Amino acid sequence: MKRKKAVLFAILISFVLLTAGMFLLCTGMRFSSYSSAVYTESARELENPYIGWYQMFEYILSDTDSFDPVPVEAQEQGPGLAMLEINLQNYRECPVSSKGLAQLEEILDTWQSTGRQLIVRFLYDWDGNGLEKEPGDISLILTHMTQTAEIINRHTDCVYILQGVFVGSWGEMHSSGYLDEESLLALINRLDAVIDSSIFLAVRTPEYWRVIARSHAPLSASQAFGGSLSTRLGLFNDGMLGSDTDLGTYGSLDALDSAQYYGKLTRRAEIEFQNALCDYVPNGGEVVIDNPFNDFPSAAADLAAMHVSYLNRSYDQAVFSKWSESVYTGDSPFDGMSGYDYISRHLGYRYVLRSSSFRSTASCGKTAWLSLVLENVGFSSCYRSFDVSLILKDTLQPAEYVLPVQTDTRLWSSGEEVQLDIPLDIRSYATGSYDVFLKISDPVSGCEIFLANESDSDRADFFVGSLEIKKFPDLESLAGILIGK
Repeated sequence: MKRKKAVLFAILISFVLLTAGMFLLCTGMRFSSYSSAVYTESARELENPYIGWYQMFEYILSDTDSFDPVPVEAQEQGPGLAMLEINLQNYRECPVSSKGLAQLEEILDTWQSTGRQLIVRFLYDWDGNGLEKEPGDISLILTHMTQTAEIINRHTDCVYILQGVFVGSWGEMHSSGYLDEESLLALINRLDAVIDSSIFLAVRTPEYWRVIARSHAPLSASQAFGGSLSTRLGLFNDGMLGSDTDLGTYGSLDALDSAQYYGKLTRRAEIEFQNALCDYVPNGGEVVIDNPFNDFPSAAADLAAMHVSYLNRSYDQAVFSKWSESVYTGDSPFDGMSGYDYISRHLGYRYVLRSSSFRSTASCGKTAWLSLVLENVGFSSCYRSFDVSLILKDTLQPAEYVLPVQTDTRLWSSGEEVQLDIPLDIRSYATGSYDVFLKISDPVSGCEIFLANESDSDRADFFVGSLEIKKFPDLESLAGILIGK
């Protein structure tokens, strides 16, 4: 009798397993397992767009002289910043001629072919004589803005920031007859109206930002990238770290009256203001004059607090020599690196993949999730939104799946971690073994974004881990089914 029961029980189990197997085959269930790669932070220099050291190039628009494209064509191709100063002094008494505008178009066309991202500044003076060199009537400056905007807007894939409002010595918004409140607002509002909204504008001081934004408070996360003038208005500082006031960028006021927007706050207050504002708009410029405020430890702290993403590689060589002779010490891959190299590697955004994890269920109809944790260890965010995708590459077949990841990389703030929870519809993928990669790219410049992780590959798509997808469960998965997990 016992033997008969055992036979019946065996038949019943076989029937259950056969039925379960047929069910699994018919419903297309998949069972998955994941193995994470090992992630190690790297101290290597990254060639990513919109950040780092820029080179400056000067051009004077003219009806008589021609533009020589050869020096530009000799530039190394790829991501990196260049600043173009476009001098309009030949047109200080008249609109820019068709020849002058054609020359501007040729300059931008040639630079566009290099793959560089451009910071552009229009000006009338290179000699510190802004009052003498700028036009005698603001209406002509407004005309120049409208004329040049038509050409700038045809190069939105390479023009990143337009600095200044055309006036002042060296175009730096000082020593000008047009920086009273009425004139300043007329100039910046014209630029806002005629320059494509994808291009950032920038003014010389936090004081000017407050006057233009009509606000004592910097941007908040809820306001950022909203399309208004204040949300595309960054800063540039060509007196950076040059003195207690950054050569007049800051002042002595502890606070402003509620009805007052003009006024320069103390260094500490203005750096706190930039710390909040420049999470959402770019900040950069020139470091000048060897002094205690640009000693390496102080400089690194202030550049991080101001979220500086770009600096002139030519100014100031005395300061750069001091940084090169300094040494960074700390519990990080940068320990023992020169101060100059440490700052170079932290200008702008710098993303490190810290960890990944995987969760799934053996129950029918459930989605698996891959979670990635990244940290931005750079001084700033990136102010252009990148495309992020997960790529599953079959290790045996020439097949892959590309999964767009929903995230706004502009909000990957400096010093913070971000977690990406990526759904995987395991049933829609063929069975097999997959290498999983993370890819970040810029849809505007076409550049790929490199992570600050050690890698055996020079490719920008970074190996995250290995995923196994099976049609039949292993013993652990089967046990989960039988007990209803």
